Amino acid sequence: MAKIDSLSHVGVFVRDQRKAKEFYTKKLGLKVRSLIPKMGYLALGATKGGEDASLNLWQPTREMWGPEYDDAVKQIGVVTGIGFRTTNLEKTIADLKRRQVKVEGPGQEGEGRLASIYDPDGNVVFAYEPAMPKVRRAGLLSLDFVTIASRDSTRAGEFFSKALGMKGKNLTGEGLREYRLSPRGTALAPFTPMKDMYDDPKDYEEDTAHIGENTSIMFSTDDIYALQEKLMARGVRFSRKAEKAEWRGIQAEFLDPDDNSYALIQEMP
Repeated sequence: MAKIDSLSHVGVFVRDQRKAKEFYTKKLGLKVRSLIPKMGYLALGATKGGEDASLNLWQPTREMWGPEYDDAVKQIGVVTGIGFRTTNLEKTIADLKRRQVKVEGPGQEGEGRLASIYDPDGNVVFAYEPAMPKVRRAGLLSLDFVTIASRDSTRAGEFFSKALGMKGKNLTGEGLREYRLSPRGTALAPFTPMKDMYDDPKDYEEDTAHIGENTSIMFSTDDIYALQEKLMARGVRFSRKAEKAEWRGIQAEFLDPDDNSYALIQEMP
């Protein structure tokens, strides 16, 4: 039965992939999961394997990205909405600062706590500690969630659950819900920017501007053509139908109700 197997990749755009790789591996402690130099493909993870998504570092070039190059460059140096889980935020922050990493926080995030981590290009990822972790362990343990800006987070959540088959869960004390394909997989956390959520109006405008963008999120399946038909029958809109890609797999692109774009891929043996 055709289904989405995993939320497998989340992309971040950088100016220099080599320097970014050095930062994310040596400073943040991520591991290389996959590397295809001639395709500019580099996938990192908190562990070598795991059910969580890989973090892809993309260095846009006009040759590789073509008409999408300018939009990709604009996404360098943004708040990505990508959150890594830790169970000892204080020690994680201390270790990162010892390595000369710029970190802001911690601050309260519902019943958990959150810190902002800046890479050399100004991209921001988060270190998130849930409330009352059972075991205290420093470091980034998994790619836990990605936030999705939406005009209506409830409608977006219904799309993730009813159309994509993700399971929703209330985030205690935050008034939000997250959606996962598996308990250890990476969650999507849709939110609707509201002016009263922000101290700086510029932050509100920046988050609102992310609505209707290419999310750089990839879902994986082992039967893309059958799944595409299944999703279309559920009302999912495809901006690009499944076709063979230059990287020798098969790729399609679909939209959520806010016109945020996601990739659907099938890797070939």
